[in-house]
Amino acid sequence: MHVPLSQQLQHGQNMVTGPHACPHHLSPRHFSCGTLQQRMQATQQSRHCRNRRLCNTVQAAASTQLKIVAEDKWIQRTLSGHTDNHRHQNETLERLHQQCIDTLKTMRMPTNRSEAYRYTDVAPIMSVSFQVASGDGAEEAVGQHPLDAAISSRLVIVDGVVSPELSSMSSMPDGVYIGGIENAPSQAVSQQLGAQSAAHGNALPFAALNGALATDVACVVVPAGVHIQQPLHVLYLSTESTSSATAMSNPRLLVIMGDSSCLELVEEFAPGPGNGTKYFTNSVTEVQLDEGAQLNHGYAEVQSGASYHVKASMVRQAARSSYTCNEAAMGAAISRHDLYIQQVGEATNTTLRAFTVCGEGQLHDLHSKLLLNHPEGQANQLHKCIVSAASGRGVFDGNVRVGQAAQKTDAQQLSRNLLLVPRATVNVKPNLQIIADDVKCSHGCAVSDLEEDQMFYFRARGIDADAARQVLVYSFGAEVTQHLKHKQLIQRVQKVVATTLAKAPLLPVESR
Repeated sequence: MHVPLSQQLQHGQNMVTGPHACPHHLSPRHFSCGTLQQRMQATQQSRHCRNRRLCNTVQAAASTQLKIVAEDKWIQRTLSGHTDNHRHQNETLERLHQQCIDTLKTMRMPTNRSEAYRYTDVAPIMSVSFQVASGDGAEEAVGQHPLDAAISSRLVIVDGVVSPELSSMSSMPDGVYIGGIENAPSQAVSQQLGAQSAAHGNALPFAALNGALATDVACVVVPAGVHIQQPLHVLYLSTESTSSATAMSNPRLLVIMGDSSCLELVEEFAPGPGNGTKYFTNSVTEVQLDEGAQLNHGYAEVQSGASYHVKASMVRQAARSSYTCNEAAMGAAISRHDLYIQQVGEATNTTLRAFTVCGEGQLHDLHSKLLLNHPEGQANQLHKCIVSAASGRGVFDGNVRVGQAAQKTDAQQLSRNLLLVPRATVNVKPNLQIIADDVKCSHGCAVSDLEEDQMFYFRARGIDADAARQVLVYSFGAEVTQHLKHKQLIQRVQKVVATTLAKAPLLPVESR
Protein backbone atom coordinates (compact mmCIF):
# COMPACT_ATOMS: atom_id res chain seq x y z
CA MET A 1 0.00 0.00 0.00
CA HIS A 2 1.40 3.41 -0.97
CA VAL A 3 1.49 5.97 1.83
CA PRO A 4 1.96 9.63 0.80
CA LEU A 5 5.19 11.24 1.91
CA SER A 6 3.30 13.85 3.93
CA GLN A 7 1.67 11.09 6.03
CA GLN A 8 5.04 9.41 6.56
CA LEU A 9 6.51 12.68 7.81
CA GLN A 10 3.57 13.23 10.16
CA HIS A 11 4.00 9.72 11.55
CA GLY A 12 7.68 10.37 12.22
CA GLN A 13 6.81 13.67 13.92
CA ASN A 14 4.22 11.97 16.14
CA MET A 15 6.88 9.52 17.31
CA VAL A 16 8.73 12.51 18.74
CA THR A 17 6.15 15.15 19.66
CA GLY A 18 2.80 13.31 19.69
CA PRO A 19 0.81 12.29 22.76
CA HIS A 20 2.34 8.79 22.66
CA ALA A 21 5.89 9.95 22.05
CA CYS A 22 8.68 7.74 23.32
CA PRO A 23 10.90 9.66 25.82
CA HIS A 24 14.04 8.13 24.29
CA HIS A 25 13.26 9.05 20.66
CA LEU A 26 13.89 12.74 20.35
CA SER A 27 14.51 14.92 17.34
CA PRO A 28 17.07 17.74 17.21
CA ARG A 29 14.20 20.24 17.44
CA HIS A 30 13.82 19.43 21.16
CA PHE A 31 17.17 21.04 21.76
CA SER A 32 16.41 24.36 20.04
CA CYS A 33 12.76 25.06 20.75
CA GLY A 34 10.20 24.67 23.54
CA THR A 35 10.43 25.83 27.13
CA LEU A 36 13.64 25.76 29.13
CA GLN A 37 12.33 22.81 31.15
CA GLN A 38 11.56 20.86 27.96
CA ARG A 39 15.03 21.55 26.54
CA MET A 40 16.70 20.47 29.80
CA GLN A 41 14.62 17.30 29.89
CA ALA A 42 15.43 16.54 26.24
CA THR A 43 19.14 17.03 26.84
CA GLN A 44 19.10 14.80 29.93
CA GLN A 45 17.22 12.04 28.11
CA SER A 46 19.56 12.29 25.10
CA ARG A 47 22.59 11.87 27.34
CA HIS A 48 20.92 8.87 28.94
CA CYS A 49 20.37 7.31 25.50
CA ARG A 50 23.94 8.11 24.47
CA ASN A 51 25.33 6.55 27.67
CA ARG A 52 23.09 3.53 27.20
CA ARG A 53 24.38 3.07 23.65
CA LEU A 54 27.97 3.35 24.85
CA CYS A 55 27.27 0.86 27.63
CA ASN A 56 25.73 -1.59 25.17
CA THR A 57 28.74 -1.20 22.89
CA VAL A 58 31.20 -1.93 25.71
CA GLN A 59 29.22 -4.94 26.86
CA ALA A 60 29.01 -6.26 23.32
CA ALA A 61 32.74 -5.81 22.88
CA ALA A 62 33.34 -8.06 25.85
CA SER A 63 30.98 -10.79 24.75
CA THR A 64 29.78 -10.79 21.14
CA GLN A 65 31.63 -10.25 17.89
CA LEU A 66 30.49 -10.55 14.32
CA LYS A 67 31.30 -14.03 13.08
CA ILE A 68 32.09 -13.36 9.44
CA VAL A 69 33.90 -15.58 7.00
CA ALA A 70 35.07 -13.54 4.00
CA GLU A 71 37.40 -14.26 1.12
CA ASP A 72 39.37 -11.09 1.83
CA LYS A 73 41.25 -11.39 5.13
CA TRP A 74 41.29 -7.63 5.73
CA ILE A 75 37.50 -7.48 5.35
CA GLN A 76 37.09 -10.42 7.70
CA ARG A 77 39.40 -8.88 10.28
CA THR A 78 37.72 -5.47 10.08
CA LEU A 79 34.19 -6.85 10.38
CA SER A 80 35.13 -9.26 13.15
CA GLY A 81 36.93 -6.48 15.00
CA HIS A 82 33.69 -4.51 15.32
CA THR A 83 31.15 -5.69 17.83
CA ASP A 84 27.63 -6.63 16.91
CA ASN A 85 26.37 -3.35 18.34
CA HIS A 86 23.57 -2.66 15.86
CA ARG A 87 21.06 -5.34 16.85
CA HIS A 88 19.00 -2.70 18.63
CA GLN A 89 18.73 -0.59 15.47
CA ASN A 90 15.66 -0.43 13.29
CA GLU A 91 14.71 -2.94 10.66
CA THR A 92 15.78 -0.80 7.67
CA LEU A 93 19.31 -0.33 8.97
CA GLU A 94 19.56 -3.99 9.95
CA ARG A 95 18.58 -4.99 6.41
CA LEU A 96 21.29 -2.71 5.01
CA HIS A 97 23.82 -4.30 7.33
CA GLN A 98 22.97 -7.80 6.20
CA GLN A 99 22.94 -6.93 2.49
CA CYS A 100 26.37 -5.30 2.69
CA ILE A 101 27.85 -8.12 4.79
CA ASP A 102 26.66 -10.63 2.20
CA THR A 103 28.30 -8.53 -0.53
CA LEU A 104 31.56 -8.25 1.39
CA LYS A 105 31.85 -12.00 1.89
CA THR A 106 32.84 -12.50 -1.74
CA MET A 107 34.51 -9.13 -2.33
CA ARG A 108 38.19 -8.30 -2.34
CA MET A 109 39.59 -4.91 -1.43
CA PRO A 110 41.25 -3.03 -4.29
CA THR A 111 44.98 -2.90 -4.98
CA ASN A 112 47.05 -1.06 -7.57
CA ARG A 113 46.26 -3.91 -9.93
CA SER A 114 42.64 -2.76 -9.96
CA GLU A 115 42.11 -0.26 -12.78
CA ALA A 116 40.01 2.07 -10.61
CA TYR A 117 42.80 2.17 -8.00
CA ARG A 118 45.78 2.05 -10.33
CA TYR A 119 47.20 5.33 -9.03
CA THR A 120 45.66 5.23 -5.55
CA ASP A 121 47.44 3.01 -3.07
CA VAL A 122 45.12 2.21 -0.16
CA ALA A 123 47.61 -0.20 1.43
CA PRO A 124 48.32 2.25 4.31
CA ILE A 125 44.64 2.09 5.25
CA MET A 126 44.68 -1.70 5.30
CA SER A 127 47.88 -1.94 7.31
CA VAL A 128 46.42 -0.53 10.54
CA SER A 129 44.02 -1.88 13.14
CA PHE A 130 40.76 -0.06 13.73
CA GLN A 131 38.80 0.61 16.89
CA VAL A 132 35.66 2.52 17.82
CA ALA A 133 36.28 6.27 18.18
CA SER A 134 36.19 7.91 21.60
CA GLY A 135 33.92 10.85 20.75
CA ASP A 136 35.88 13.13 23.11
CA GLY A 137 36.05 16.86 22.41
CA ALA A 138 33.19 17.02 19.91
CA GLU A 139 31.46 19.95 21.61
CA GLU A 140 34.65 22.01 21.47
CA ALA A 141 35.16 21.17 17.79
CA VAL A 142 31.65 22.37 16.87
CA GLY A 143 32.55 25.85 18.04
CA GLN A 144 35.59 25.84 15.77
CA HIS A 145 33.48 25.33 12.62
CA PRO A 146 30.71 27.95 12.71
CA LEU A 147 28.45 28.83 9.81
CA ASP A 148 26.36 31.88 10.71
CA ALA A 149 23.88 31.37 7.87
CA ALA A 150 23.06 27.91 9.30
CA ILE A 151 23.12 28.67 13.01
CA SER A 152 19.59 27.24 13.37
CA SER A 153 19.92 24.59 10.65
CA ARG A 154 22.96 22.58 11.73
CA LEU A 155 23.18 18.80 11.91
CA VAL A 156 26.21 17.44 13.76
CA ILE A 157 27.41 13.88 13.23
CA VAL A 158 30.07 12.64 15.65
CA ASP A 159 31.93 9.52 14.57
CA GLY A 160 29.04 8.47 12.35
CA VAL A 161 26.23 9.05 14.88
CA VAL A 162 23.80 11.98 14.78
CA SER A 163 24.25 14.14 17.88
CA PRO A 164 20.91 15.82 18.74
CA GLU A 165 22.40 17.81 21.63
CA LEU A 166 24.93 19.47 19.31
CA SER A 167 22.47 20.00 16.45
CA SER A 168 20.01 22.83 15.90
CA MET A 169 16.96 22.54 13.65
CA SER A 170 14.67 25.32 14.85
CA SER A 171 14.43 27.04 11.44
CA MET A 172 13.27 24.02 9.44
CA PRO A 173 9.79 24.31 7.86
CA ASP A 174 6.99 22.05 9.03
CA GLY A 175 6.93 18.69 7.31
CA VAL A 176 10.71 18.50 6.83
CA TYR A 177 12.50 15.71 8.64
CA ILE A 178 16.19 16.03 9.50
CA GLY A 179 17.73 13.67 12.03
CA GLY A 180 18.73 10.09 12.73
CA ILE A 181 17.14 7.03 11.19
CA GLU A 182 15.17 6.03 14.29
CA ASN A 183 12.36 8.52 13.69
CA ALA A 184 12.70 9.00 9.94
CA PRO A 185 9.69 8.35 7.62
CA SER A 186 9.95 4.58 7.36
CA GLN A 187 8.61 3.96 3.86
CA ALA A 188 10.60 6.70 2.12
CA VAL A 189 13.83 5.72 3.86
CA SER A 190 13.41 1.97 3.41
CA GLN A 191 12.92 2.41 -0.33
CA GLN A 192 15.99 4.61 -0.85
CA LEU A 193 18.53 3.55 1.78
CA GLY A 194 21.26 1.52 0.11
CA ALA A 195 19.46 1.31 -3.24
CA GLN A 196 22.05 3.28 -5.21
CA SER A 197 25.11 1.82 -3.49
CA ALA A 198 23.78 -1.70 -4.05
CA ALA A 199 23.41 -0.97 -7.77
CA HIS A 200 27.18 -0.33 -8.01
CA GLY A 201 28.03 -3.61 -6.29
CA ASN A 202 31.73 -4.46 -6.30
CA ALA A 203 32.68 -1.08 -7.82
CA LEU A 204 32.46 0.57 -4.38
CA PRO A 205 34.03 -1.74 -1.76
CA PHE A 206 34.36 0.98 0.87
CA ALA A 207 30.68 1.90 0.46
CA ALA A 208 29.77 -1.72 1.15
CA LEU A 209 31.94 -1.62 4.25
CA ASN A 210 30.13 1.52 5.36
CA GLY A 211 26.78 -0.19 4.97
CA ALA A 212 27.93 -3.14 7.05
CA LEU A 213 29.29 -1.06 9.93
CA ALA A 214 27.14 2.13 10.01
CA THR A 215 25.55 2.63 13.43
CA ASP A 216 23.25 5.45 12.33
CA VAL A 217 22.02 7.19 9.18
CA ALA A 218 21.42 10.92 8.96
CA CYS A 219 18.20 11.39 6.98
CA VAL A 220 17.05 14.55 5.20
CA VAL A 221 13.52 14.31 3.78
CA VAL A 222 12.07 17.38 2.06
CA PRO A 223 8.45 17.10 0.87
CA ALA A 224 7.30 18.25 -2.56
CA GLY A 225 7.17 21.99 -3.14
CA VAL A 226 9.11 22.94 0.00
CA HIS A 227 11.89 25.51 -0.43
CA ILE A 228 14.28 25.67 2.53
CA GLN A 229 15.71 29.17 2.75
CA GLN A 230 18.61 28.53 5.13
CA PRO A 231 21.50 26.27 4.14
CA LEU A 232 21.67 22.94 5.95
CA HIS A 233 25.12 22.58 7.50
CA VAL A 234 26.02 18.92 8.08
CA LEU A 235 29.17 18.87 10.19
CA TYR A 236 30.99 15.55 10.44
CA LEU A 237 33.43 15.32 13.33
CA SER A 238 35.94 12.49 13.67
CA THR A 239 37.77 11.78 16.91
CA GLU A 240 40.62 9.46 17.77
CA SER A 241 40.36 6.13 19.60
CA THR A 242 41.10 5.52 23.26
CA SER A 243 43.83 3.00 22.39
CA SER A 244 46.84 2.90 20.08
CA ALA A 245 44.63 1.61 17.25
CA THR A 246 43.24 3.97 14.61
CA ALA A 247 39.67 5.17 15.11
CA MET A 248 37.20 4.30 12.36
CA SER A 249 33.79 5.84 11.71
CA ASN A 250 31.21 5.17 9.00
CA PRO A 251 28.90 8.21 8.66
CA ARG A 252 26.05 7.89 6.18
CA LEU A 253 23.69 10.55 4.81
CA LEU A 254 20.46 9.97 2.90
CA VAL A 255 18.79 12.93 1.13
CA ILE A 256 15.31 12.55 -0.37
CA MET A 257 13.79 15.58 -2.09
CA GLY A 258 10.24 15.67 -3.41
CA ASP A 259 8.99 17.28 -6.61
CA SER A 260 10.00 20.95 -7.06
CA SER A 261 11.67 21.15 -3.65
CA CYS A 262 14.83 23.20 -3.05
CA LEU A 263 17.74 22.87 -0.63
CA GLU A 264 21.31 24.04 -0.12
CA LEU A 265 23.37 21.32 1.57
CA VAL A 266 26.82 22.00 3.03
CA GLU A 267 28.82 18.93 4.06
CA GLU A 268 31.94 19.67 6.07
CA PHE A 269 34.32 16.96 7.28
CA ALA A 270 36.59 18.08 10.10
CA PRO A 271 38.69 16.59 12.89
CA GLY A 272 38.03 16.73 16.60
CA PRO A 273 40.34 18.85 18.76
CA GLY A 274 43.94 18.74 17.51
CA ASN A 275 45.12 18.72 13.91
CA GLY A 276 47.35 15.68 14.49
CA THR A 277 44.43 13.35 15.12
CA LYS A 278 44.70 10.06 13.24
CA TYR A 279 41.50 8.28 12.17
CA PHE A 280 39.69 6.77 9.20
CA THR A 281 36.43 8.29 7.97
CA ASN A 282 34.51 6.10 5.53
CA SER A 283 31.50 8.11 4.37
CA VAL A 284 28.54 7.53 2.03
CA THR A 285 25.98 10.05 0.74
CA GLU A 286 22.93 8.99 -1.27
CA VAL A 287 20.71 11.61 -2.93
CA GLN A 288 17.34 11.13 -4.61
CA LEU A 289 16.02 14.17 -6.53
CA ASP A 290 12.44 13.90 -7.74
CA GLU A 291 11.09 15.84 -10.71
CA GLY A 292 12.04 19.52 -10.66
CA ALA A 293 13.99 19.30 -7.37
CA GLN A 294 17.03 21.55 -6.90
CA LEU A 295 20.03 20.74 -4.71
CA ASN A 296 23.10 22.95 -4.29
CA HIS A 297 25.68 20.69 -2.64
CA GLY A 298 28.81 22.06 -1.01
CA TYR A 299 31.44 19.57 0.15
CA ALA A 300 34.52 20.63 2.13
CA GLU A 301 37.05 18.03 3.26
CA VAL A 302 39.41 19.65 5.77
CA GLN A 303 40.34 16.55 7.72
CA SER A 304 43.44 16.05 9.85
CA GLY A 305 46.63 15.69 7.83
CA ALA A 306 47.31 12.29 9.44
CA SER A 307 43.87 10.84 8.69
CA TYR A 308 42.35 8.75 5.91
CA HIS A 309 39.18 9.85 4.16
CA VAL A 310 37.06 7.83 1.72
CA LYS A 311 33.71 9.07 0.46
CA ALA A 312 31.13 7.77 -2.01
CA SER A 313 28.43 10.14 -3.29
CA MET A 314 25.59 8.79 -5.41
CA VAL A 315 22.95 11.03 -6.98
CA ARG A 316 19.87 10.06 -8.95
CA GLN A 317 18.18 12.91 -10.82
CA ALA A 318 14.64 12.81 -12.17
CA ALA A 319 13.38 14.97 -15.05
CA ARG A 320 14.05 18.72 -14.89
CA SER A 321 15.95 18.40 -11.63
CA SER A 322 19.13 20.35 -10.93
CA TYR A 323 22.20 19.21 -9.01
CA THR A 324 25.30 21.32 -8.34
CA CYS A 325 28.32 20.04 -6.42
CA ASN A 326 31.12 22.37 -5.33
CA GLU A 327 33.94 20.36 -3.78
CA ALA A 328 37.12 21.38 -1.97
CA ALA A 329 39.40 18.58 -0.73
CA MET A 330 42.72 19.38 0.92
CA GLY A 331 42.95 17.48 4.20
CA ALA A 332 43.90 13.86 4.98
CA ALA A 333 46.95 11.85 3.99
CA ILE A 334 44.82 9.76 1.63
CA SER A 335 41.53 11.11 0.28
CA ARG A 336 39.30 9.36 -2.25
CA HIS A 337 35.92 10.55 -3.56
CA ASP A 338 33.78 8.34 -5.78
CA LEU A 339 31.04 10.45 -7.37
CA TYR A 340 28.29 8.70 -9.34
CA ILE A 341 25.47 10.67 -10.95
CA GLN A 342 22.65 9.31 -13.07
CA GLN A 343 20.20 11.46 -15.02
CA VAL A 344 16.98 9.47 -15.32
CA GLY A 345 14.80 12.14 -16.89
CA GLU A 346 14.84 14.75 -19.64
CA ALA A 347 16.03 18.36 -19.34
CA THR A 348 18.18 17.54 -16.33
CA ASN A 349 21.05 19.82 -15.24
CA THR A 350 24.28 18.73 -13.52
CA THR A 351 27.18 21.02 -12.56
CA LEU A 352 30.33 19.67 -10.91
CA ARG A 353 33.25 21.73 -9.64
CA ALA A 354 36.18 20.32 -7.69
CA PHE A 355 39.38 21.80 -6.27
CA THR A 356 42.09 19.75 -4.57
CA VAL A 357 45.47 20.64 -3.08
CA CYS A 358 48.07 17.90 -2.58
CA GLY A 359 50.91 18.71 -0.20
CA GLU A 360 53.75 16.64 1.20
CA GLY A 361 52.82 12.95 1.34
CA GLN A 362 49.19 13.63 0.37
CA LEU A 363 47.16 11.76 -2.22
CA HIS A 364 43.81 13.15 -3.40
CA ASP A 365 41.72 11.10 -5.81
CA LEU A 366 38.45 12.07 -7.52
CA HIS A 367 36.68 9.39 -9.56
CA SER A 368 33.45 10.60 -11.15
CA LYS A 369 30.95 8.93 -13.44
CA LEU A 370 28.05 10.79 -15.03
CA LEU A 371 25.41 8.94 -17.05
CA LEU A 372 23.11 10.87 -19.40
CA ASN A 373 20.40 8.74 -20.95
CA HIS A 374 17.63 11.24 -21.71
CA PRO A 375 17.25 14.16 -24.15
CA GLU A 376 18.10 17.80 -23.52
CA GLY A 377 20.33 17.12 -20.54
CA GLN A 378 23.12 19.47 -19.51
CA ALA A 379 26.35 18.63 -17.71
CA ASN A 380 29.35 20.81 -16.92
CA GLN A 381 32.37 19.50 -14.99
CA LEU A 382 35.43 21.48 -13.90
CA HIS A 383 38.30 19.84 -12.04
CA LYS A 384 41.28 21.80 -10.70
CA CYS A 385 44.25 20.39 -8.82
CA ILE A 386 47.43 21.83 -7.30
CA VAL A 387 50.34 19.58 -6.32
CA SER A 388 52.85 21.49 -4.18
CA ALA A 389 55.27 18.72 -3.12
CA ALA A 390 57.36 16.09 -4.88
CA SER A 391 55.74 13.42 -2.69
CA GLY A 392 52.22 14.67 -3.43
CA ARG A 393 49.92 13.10 -6.01
CA GLY A 394 46.63 14.16 -7.55
CA VAL A 395 44.35 11.72 -9.37
CA PHE A 396 41.31 12.48 -11.53
CA ASP A 397 39.28 9.97 -13.50
CA GLY A 398 36.18 11.61 -14.97
CA ASN A 399 33.80 9.59 -17.09
CA VAL A 400 30.86 11.18 -18.90
CA ARG A 401 28.68 8.84 -20.95
CA VAL A 402 26.08 10.25 -23.33
CA GLY A 403 23.66 7.45 -24.25
CA GLN A 404 21.81 6.92 -27.51
CA ALA A 405 18.61 8.47 -26.19
CA ALA A 406 20.36 11.58 -24.88
CA GLN A 407 19.84 13.72 -27.97
CA LYS A 408 20.24 17.52 -27.72
CA THR A 409 22.64 17.01 -24.81
CA ASP A 410 25.24 19.65 -23.86
CA ALA A 411 28.14 18.12 -21.91
CA GLN A 412 31.41 19.88 -21.11
CA GLN A 413 34.39 18.56 -19.14
CA LEU A 414 37.68 20.29 -18.27
CA SER A 415 40.57 19.36 -15.99
CA ARG A 416 43.31 21.90 -15.18
CA ASN A 417 46.30 20.94 -13.03
CA LEU A 418 49.10 23.02 -11.56
CA LEU A 419 52.43 21.44 -10.55
CA LEU A 420 54.48 23.78 -8.35
CA VAL A 421 57.64 21.72 -7.83
CA PRO A 422 59.72 19.22 -9.81
CA ARG A 423 58.59 15.57 -9.62
CA ALA A 424 55.12 16.56 -8.46
CA THR A 425 52.65 14.08 -9.96
CA VAL A 426 49.13 14.22 -11.30
CA ASN A 427 47.34 11.39 -13.12
CA VAL A 428 44.43 12.69 -15.17
CA LYS A 429 42.03 10.68 -17.29
CA PRO A 430 39.10 12.67 -18.70
CA ASN A 431 36.78 10.36 -20.59
CA LEU A 432 33.83 11.43 -22.73
CA GLN A 433 31.84 8.62 -24.35
CA ILE A 434 29.25 9.76 -26.90
CA ILE A 435 26.75 7.40 -28.49
CA ALA A 436 24.09 9.96 -29.44
CA ASP A 437 24.68 11.91 -32.67
CA ASP A 438 22.86 15.22 -32.04
CA VAL A 439 24.87 16.61 -29.14
CA LYS A 440 27.27 19.41 -28.21
CA CYS A 441 30.10 17.95 -26.16
CA SER A 442 33.74 18.73 -25.42
CA HIS A 443 36.44 17.80 -22.95
CA GLY A 444 40.00 18.85 -22.26
CA CYS A 445 42.95 18.57 -19.92
CA ALA A 446 45.91 20.82 -19.08
CA VAL A 447 48.92 20.13 -16.85
CA SER A 448 51.40 22.97 -16.36
CA ASP A 449 53.52 25.08 -14.08
CA LEU A 450 52.90 28.76 -13.44
CA GLU A 451 53.11 30.55 -16.77
CA GLU A 452 56.00 32.91 -17.34
CA ASP A 453 53.88 35.61 -18.96
CA GLN A 454 51.63 35.70 -15.91
CA MET A 455 54.62 36.11 -13.63
CA PHE A 456 56.00 38.82 -15.92
CA TYR A 457 52.71 40.73 -15.69
CA PHE A 458 53.08 41.02 -11.90
CA ARG A 459 56.83 41.63 -11.89
CA ALA A 460 56.44 44.45 -14.42
CA ARG A 461 54.16 46.19 -11.94
CA GLY A 462 56.61 46.01 -9.05
CA ILE A 463 55.16 42.94 -7.33
CA ASP A 464 57.82 40.54 -6.00
CA ALA A 465 57.97 36.94 -7.22
CA ASP A 466 56.74 35.28 -3.99
CA ALA A 467 53.66 37.52 -3.77
CA ALA A 468 52.93 36.99 -7.45
CA ARG A 469 53.07 33.21 -7.10
CA GLN A 470 50.75 33.32 -4.08
CA VAL A 471 48.21 35.42 -5.95
CA LEU A 472 48.28 33.14 -8.99
CA VAL A 473 47.90 29.99 -6.90
CA TYR A 474 44.98 31.34 -4.85
CA SER A 475 43.17 32.68 -7.91
CA PHE A 476 43.60 29.28 -9.56
CA GLY A 477 41.46 27.65 -6.87
CA ALA A 478 39.10 30.59 -6.33
CA GLU A 479 37.19 29.66 -9.48
CA VAL A 480 35.81 26.74 -7.46
CA THR A 481 36.00 27.82 -3.82
CA GLN A 482 34.00 31.01 -4.40
CA HIS A 483 30.98 28.81 -5.13
CA LEU A 484 31.06 27.51 -1.56
CA LYS A 485 29.38 30.88 -0.90
CA HIS A 486 29.84 31.14 2.86
CA LYS A 487 32.73 33.31 3.98
CA GLN A 488 33.53 31.34 7.11
CA LEU A 489 33.71 28.05 5.21
CA ILE A 490 35.84 29.59 2.47
CA GLN A 491 38.22 31.00 5.09
CA ARG A 492 38.65 27.57 6.68
CA VAL A 493 39.42 26.08 3.28
CA GLN A 494 41.87 28.88 2.47
CA LYS A 495 43.61 28.38 5.81
CA VAL A 496 44.31 24.73 5.00
CA VAL A 497 45.49 25.72 1.51
CA ALA A 498 47.84 28.36 2.98
CA THR A 499 49.25 25.85 5.48
CA THR A 500 49.90 23.32 2.71
CA LEU A 501 51.47 25.82 0.34
CA ALA A 502 53.65 27.32 3.08
CA LYS A 503 55.58 24.04 3.16
CA ALA A 504 56.22 24.12 -0.59
CA PRO A 505 59.50 25.50 -1.95
CA LEU A 506 58.28 28.22 -4.28
CA LEU A 507 61.02 28.04 -6.88
CA PRO A 508 61.41 30.69 -9.56
CA VAL A 509 59.58 29.75 -12.74
CA GLU A 510 62.73 29.80 -14.86
CA SER A 511 64.47 27.22 -12.61
CA ARG A 512 61.82 24.55 -13.06
